[in-house]
Parts: sequence; structure tokens; C-alpha cells
Amino acid sequence: MTRLNEMNFNNRLFAPFIGIVIMLSAWTMVSCSDDDETFTDSPSQHIYFSEDTISFDTIFTDIGSATKELTIYNPNNKGVRLSSVRLGSNGSSGFRVNLDGQFNTQFNDVEIFHEDSIFCFIEVTVNPHDSDSPILITDSLLFTLSNGVTRKVLLQAYGQDIITMRDVTIKADTTLSPTRPIVIYDSLVVAAGASLTIQPGSTLCFHKGAGLKVYGTLVCNGSLEQPIIMRGDRTDKLFPYLPYDRLDGQWEGITLYPESHNNVFNYCDIHSGNYGIIARNEKDKNLLTDYDEDELPKYTMTNCIVHNVVGDAIFLQRTKAQFFNSQISNAGNNCVTVVGGTTRFYHCTVAQFYPWNAEHGAALLFTNNMDNVVYPLHLIEFTNSIITGYADDELFGSRMEDSDATFNYRFVNSLINTVITDEESVNFPNCRFEPRLKDISDLKEEERPVNRATQFRLVDTDIYLYDFQLDTLSTARQLGDGTLVPEPCKYDLRGIPRPTDKPDAGCYQFVE
Repeated sequence: MTRLNEMNFNNRLFAPFIGIVIMLSAWTMVSCSDDDETFTDSPSQHIYFSEDTISFDTIFTDIGSATKELTIYNPNNKGVRLSSVRLGSNGSSGFRVNLDGQFNTQFNDVEIFHEDSIFCFIEVTVNPHDSDSPILITDSLLFTLSNGVTRKVLLQAYGQDIITMRDVTIKADTTLSPTRPIVIYDSLVVAAGASLTIQPGSTLCFHKGAGLKVYGTLVCNGSLEQPIIMRGDRTDKLFPYLPYDRLDGQWEGITLYPESHNNVFNYCDIHSGNYGIIARNEKDKNLLTDYDEDELPKYTMTNCIVHNVVGDAIFLQRTKAQFFNSQISNAGNNCVTVVGGTTRFYHCTVAQFYPWNAEHGAALLFTNNMDNVVYPLHLIEFTNSIITGYADDELFGSRMEDSDATFNYRFVNSLINTVITDEESVNFPNCRFEPRLKDISDLKEEERPVNRATQFRLVDTDIYLYDFQLDTLSTARQLGDGTLVPEPCKYDLRGIPRPTDKPDAGCYQFVE
């Protein structure tokens, strides 16, 4: 276990991912003009397209789509003329076309020089249709050549009606139902003394810069069959293989303010924000100087996923919280940061494989001080859990020097990527430790033990897909102690029953 105060923080740069995409298309320069280009009306002349169908992901109604590009090629040795390019619906479907810098529903006398191409850009806005389910919107883009031949490109998009919440403050007990996705602008605030209950199957889509701010109480009651989703509101893609939903920093995150207590997160999928859940209780005369974190629980999390954020996935300062059967993964800062308080984790997987910045934080950081202020660490405890990541050490603990402040930690029957001293071993009963990379670098590939990403089914940093279910050879299998499994963990995150003897560590029980 690495001591936090031994680290050089000047080398840790926690910068958000910034994507800049520049698309260049280079074409051979042909020395010709409109006057000397030869055009043909021959029936044998033809054109072809980069796509025969332009499909849009689900579009929220009244919100315009991203722009799709279609390339029209002329492979012939003479120029061709398109007597018309038009939308089959004449514009009534909601699709829009830009050809040669102009938006229109029909274009006439379009020329394409020999062995050349032109670009067509397509967008769509779907009108509300008063339906809880998405509906399919279709149209056709018709290309009629001067020889009378007509070619067609199909256009299609699914439109989803939404509920829009803009700068809303919940001042009385309120329940949100899952009838339609809720798109949130300028943040959703739960005032002190009020409670917000979110029902199973609800989807909350936050616009850039928006988040959920809780001064009262938040109860998220998802289920295995109908989890609650909290994500950004972009449904399009940065690249054909990369939806914006897989990028971090798409919205803010959830903040639980000092006066907020007894919050519940059950079967929630919280991903792609600037942070996951932040719960702060600073020592300040204007906040909660006499706050006792053992008396006022901040929140309980059961069967949840918090994944892919710019900062901390979970940040707890001077609070009491419990976590059961949850996956906390991929954070630009730390997956879990605990500053003082009392926090317990049972059958949790904390996995740090953040792909966007090589200088990311650790899987777990815990301490009893911040900014030279003491926050007694009454207890941080992990039971039957996994704490791992790319680095040689993913567990960092810091005890304030020259202080008698409480600093209690305990890790039981867990798989941990760290190195401990003999003195620390008493705090790690029945734990298994992943080997350091430098200790196995000289071994042949077939001789190397299972470690890091190979513990799991899928860690793909090319397309940013992750599946933290255990792989066949994972050393977390049968590591847990069945007598230490609390009631909320009798079944794993997917509803798979755990054995009573030696369950697997982490939030997923292995299945063939």
C-alpha cells in the first residue's frame, strides 16, 4: 500500500479529455472547366454512393440531430448531370438536405465531373408525436440522372418524445416516473426538506454542464429488470464506432450537500459525467461543525454502476456510506476517494482502467486529512471485493503525520493490486495480491500469472468497451468468505445467486 504523502502530485495532471476531429478529403486535381468537361446522357452511365442507407440513432423530438455525410461518386470517364436531387417526402418528414452549401428539398441540374464526387449533408428534426415509445421516421433521397435513371438512398431515424426539465428545483416530495426520457438543462435541484423518488426504468439525460444537486433526500429505486440510467443527452457518435455515451465529461454528476442524508441508490447506472457522486462535509462553522457521520448516514448504494468520469467516481468526505454489489470504474482522478468518516464496501469491484489520460488517479485513495485539516477515519472496510487497475499499486493510504487522529482501515478476503509491509498485513486478512508488473516482466507470456485487465472479460481501450465480469482464470474466483456476505449481496449485480461457501470476490459471480 503506497502512502499518499510519498507521492509527487506535481506529476499528476488531471485534465479532461478534449476531442478534436479534423476530417480531410483529398481529391486529384483535374485540369478542366465547365466549358471543356464532356457530359453524357448514355443509359450505361451511373453513379454510386458511400452508403445506401443513412441511419440516425434515436433522436429526441424537437432536438436536431448531428449531421451525416453522403458522398455521391461518378466513376465514369465523362461527366454526368443529375436532373434532380430531391427528398421523397418533399420535406414533410423532418429530414433536411444540404447540397453545394444550400438547404433545400429539391436541387436541379447538378453536375458531377468525370471520376469525381460531390458531398451531401443530411440532418433530421423529429416532431413530437405524443408517444412513450420511439417511432421510426423514414424518407428517401432520390437522384435522377439526365438519362432518366433514378437511384435512391434510404433515410431513417427513430424519434423519441421526451420530458424537458429546465432549471427545476424540487421543493416538495416528488416522484419521477419512467414514461419517457427526462432531458435536464441547467441542473435539477432537490431542496432541503424535500425528497425526490425516481422510479424503476427511468432515464435521466443531462445536458452539458447540468447535474443533480441534492440538499434534501434522493431515493433512486431501480430494479434488475428496470435500472435507472443517468447519462449525458447526446445520442449521436463522435466516430462511427464511438458513441458520445462512451465518452466522459458529457454532464456534471451528482452532488450530495452536507444537509442531505438517507439517500438511496438501488440498481442505478451512472456514467460519462465530470464526476460520479460527490458527498462533502467540510469542517466549517457555517456547515456541520458538530456533525457525527456515524449518526447520519449519507447514502447507501446497492447493485449500481458508476463508470467513466473525468474526476472522482465516488468522493466521500466526513460521511457514513455503505456499498453493496457495485461496480466503480474508470475515473480520471480516483475511482474512490474517502476522506475520514465511516465507509463499508461489500462485494464491490473497483477497477481503474481509465483510457483518456495516462496520468489518471488510483482505484482507491483513503486518508484522515485534507488541506491540513484532520478528518478522523473511523473506518474504511472492504469485504469480498476487488481493487485493481493498470498500475503496480492502485491503493493509496495517507495518515496525517504527527497526529493521533483516528486512521482505521481493513480489507478482508479481497483481491487487491497493491504492495503491503509486514506491519500492515494485520489489516489485510485473507487477501490476495496481484503481482507487480516488474516482477513478472522477465517471464514468458505463458508463464505470467493472471493479472490486471485479464481478470475481466473485456477491457478494450480501442473502442472503449468494458465488461468487468470475471474471466475464466481470474484469481478473484472463490476468494470470498461466505459467512461475510450480507443480505443485499446474496445475489450478484446481475441477479446470479452466490454460493454459501466460497463466493467470488467483486460484484460479479463467475458463470460459464
